[in-house]
Amino acid sequence: MTDLIAGDWIARNGDTTALRISVCRDCSARWYPPREVCSTCASAELTQTVTGDRGVVYASTVVRVGAAGFDTPYVLSYVDIDGVRVLSHSEGEQALAPDTPVQLTVGAITSGKESHIVRPLIEVASR
Repeated sequence: MTDLIAGDWIARNGDTTALRISVCRDCSARWYPPREVCSTCASAELTQTVTGDRGVVYASTVVRVGAAGFDTPYVLSYVDIDGVRVLSHSEGEQALAPDTPVQLTVGAITSGKESHIVRPLIEVASR
């Protein structure tokens, strides 16, 4: 059996994967994971919406000494998607360059566990 980590925050429609986020009606701040009170202005006037499935890498790294239960190495990337910055596992074994376009999907993050991951939309050049 596979567990879907953060499953309540992931919206899937066929082959498309998106994230559930909050948007503040008062200051327009956007938050992932979704919340009930805005962390910028403390307003409770938030709407819940979903992101698209495309984003851009802000930063990425290869984790060689990982958390218990995770096989190393694995790649983590900060990704900007529709106004939120998300930390996500990334497909492949190389860190992704900043500004790499990515697509959000669901995939294995360790044995028996899945969550949102990103895959590059362009071929990653060998380094």
